[in-house]
Amino acid sequence: MTTRSASTTSRVTPNRVSKKLCLTLLVAGALALPSAAGADPCEVPDAGGTVVLPPAGCDYLSPSEVHLIIDGLPPNTTIELAPIHKDFICNGQNPVACTLAIPPGICEVPGGSLGGNGDCFDSTLELEVTGTGLLAGFNRFLQIPIATEVHTAPRNPGDPVQSFDTEMIDLKGDLFGDPDFNQLSIRAGSLQGLPSPGHTTLTQLPGGDWNVDSFFDITYQIDFVGSPGSVLDGLAGSTTATIRMQAGQGLPFGTPGLSTTGVAILGVLLLGTAAFALMRSRPTAA
Repeated sequence: MTTRSASTTSRVTPNRVSKKLCLTLLVAGALALPSAAGADPCEVPDAGGTVVLPPAGCDYLSPSEVHLIIDGLPPNTTIELAPIHKDFICNGQNPVACTLAIPPGICEVPGGSLGGNGDCFDSTLELEVTGTGLLAGFNRFLQIPIATEVHTAPRNPGDPVQSFDTEMIDLKGDLFGDPDFNQLSIRAGSLQGLPSPGHTTLTQLPGGDWNVDSFFDITYQIDFVGSPGSVLDGLAGSTTATIRMQAGQGLPFGTPGLSTTGVAILGVLLLGTAAFALMRSRPTAA
């Protein structure tokens, strides 16, 4: 009787363990797929064991926040500006926007206030404009040319993970003569009295490229004057606020070197393994 009881126990335990393993694999796979699908990766080529900043081909977004115009508008009325900062062009030909001597076509040089590098570049700020309150129904899409200077703390080229502080020193852009905005100006950066600190983490991927996870907490000032005959006619004001702009995302699961595509493949493999293990764990008919 003792031998039969032990035999029965040995049959049941692996089945229970298999079901627990299946559940673990299913949960891990289900978490991996949305993580990969929701990511907005920023991956750039290697440049001497690190990357050239700003990260070419990547956009700085603010998924959960918007720029706001509040001052100068009627009560309970705002203008929301959903931003995308993109199309970075390094030319070093704008002495007003850059305190560093950067030759044309070069993005970064040693120097700056943080003891590492500094970069100056032109770019585009895309704004999806939406009115609220008395301006409900007001919608525009605007593009403003932007000149920016950023300083970065030291980093060690060759390290597989490089994490360092950043500071937006200057950001300025202006739009004149628009049908709705006779003038629309945006300013940010410590030179403007608008501190905008940030941080960047570079993680090298298996193929040699780099995953970039970067953000700035930007204190900005928006000044506007409405155009005559427009819905903003007679309105003008200046609003100061803070918004977080981010490029890329941290690698899922905290796994160095695992790209977004790799996470998606991992999720599929985990789900497939769980399904196979679950089928194997089902009791067979006597």
